[in-house]
Amino acid sequence: MKNFFVLLKVSIRSMLLSSTNSRGRSKKKAATGLGAVFLIAFLGLYLSGIYSYLLMKALAPSNMEVLVFIFMGMVALVGGLLFTTFAVKGVVFGGKDNDLLLSMPVPTTVLMTSRVTAIYLENLLFSVFVLVPAGVICTFLTQSGVGHSLLFWIRLGIVVLSLPLLDTALSVLLGALVAFVSARLSRGALGQNLVMGIFMAAVFYFSFHLSDMISGLAQNVAGVKASLTWAAPVLWMGEGIMGDWGMLLAFVLCCVFPFALMVMGLGRVYRQAVTAFAAQSVQSNYRLSAQTASGQKKALLKKEMKRFFGTPMYFWNAGMGLIMLLAAGAAALIMRDKLLAYVEMAGYSMPLLPMAAAVIGFCLCTCPIAAPSISLEGKYLWILRESPMEESSLIWVKVGFQLLLTLPSTVIAGICFSVAFGFPLWQGAVLLMATLLFAVGQASFGMLMGLCFPKLDAVNETVVIKQSMATVLSMFASIAILWAAAGLYYWGSSITWWMALALPIGFFALFAVVCIVILLRQGPSLLKRL
Repeated sequence: MKNFFVLLKVSIRSMLLSSTNSRGRSKKKAATGLGAVFLIAFLGLYLSGIYSYLLMKALAPSNMEVLVFIFMGMVALVGGLLFTTFAVKGVVFGGKDNDLLLSMPVPTTVLMTSRVTAIYLENLLFSVFVLVPAGVICTFLTQSGVGHSLLFWIRLGIVVLSLPLLDTALSVLLGALVAFVSARLSRGALGQNLVMGIFMAAVFYFSFHLSDMISGLAQNVAGVKASLTWAAPVLWMGEGIMGDWGMLLAFVLCCVFPFALMVMGLGRVYRQAVTAFAAQSVQSNYRLSAQTASGQKKALLKKEMKRFFGTPMYFWNAGMGLIMLLAAGAAALIMRDKLLAYVEMAGYSMPLLPMAAAVIGFCLCTCPIAAPSISLEGKYLWILRESPMEESSLIWVKVGFQLLLTLPSTVIAGICFSVAFGFPLWQGAVLLMATLLFAVGQASFGMLMGLCFPKLDAVNETVVIKQSMATVLSMFASIAILWAAAGLYYWGSSITWWMALALPIGFFALFAVVCIVILLRQGPSLLKRL
């Protein structure tokens, strides 16, 4: 067991305690690990807080609180898959220390189990911050006494511990599928993007239908529950939480058996699987082709483009905000009447213009493209440093690449929102001005964080993109800027309407100018220190 816990500690540090280039400074390592934990906890609390509250308002009068836990169980399951599927590929199958660990006098089953357990703990963290808040909200809003007994919380605790087992089994299977498809196709990134694209299409389909279910729950509660027979384990989970111990036992067995079968089956072929994937990843097929001449900046921009679109972990994590921007704009046009009715039903008093700006700004915050770009160069950064070009050119090419992706997406989303909600021309211009300034500031700030908190010795790109200090700060500091702008809007609205609009725009402009000036003055020197 001692070997298992040592290996488990290594796997957890690989997933959550990735640090900057701190060379042993444990405070920075701990801060980065806490940042990754905070990211998972924040998303879980955000999703659970909003949807649990809306569901309880619709379900409490009919005493159907069970559907709250059914839907939140689905959120925990799908969200866990989204968090860990590609982490499985990097941590379980693609670790750079596989050769070292497999050569040690430790059974391969123990090594594999330690890495799978690390995946389980990450899923467990997300499950806790989704299901426990749902239980708290049900306790306060219920009309049937749900949550007022100790047995309820015992059953909920059993579910919280069991659901990540099923999530982990599915994550490992999907991660193995991604690794297999990547190894079989001539371009590994194409296979990973294909699998992830299908998965994300299913997530968006589920999300849209979830909104429809919520809007019709009050009128057809029994019908919605009957339509979920395809998700029998989640139904068992909900009934088990509400007091059916038989259903709870069936759910626990449904989670434990797939996990046990996955561990036993993968443990037998783990060495062969890791060896096969590693052999395929180092295979090179050289082809002679004509080379085209281009300038330095064009070549660097093309290099950034190949890395972004050719690295699925990078694309699907840093580029998800771009997809959300375009999807939100299209949904606003298609579902205009439903959105307006939903806003009115929820009782929001905030005007549509700042709400649209907040949605676009939040999507931009989830696009940390420039922040990890320096760290992704890794040990090959010296090649760019030795090239006959200035450090400032390298920095601004990376910032410019993010702007090439975010600015057009912001404009498209802004126009779609303006058309869908019938904004006058001047309000549409205000929306575009504010969001474009924020996009420029967010890209410059992300680049600055990447230079201040580099991670050039990461074991894989997952460490840099998902858990590095630069990425965490780029996202959450930008969200804090959005909150500050919202506070300025409310304060300005108490004075005059034009002050309410001028203050956030001026704040975003100041944010962009300060980040650009600091990057111009300190960026080259920060890059030289690496």
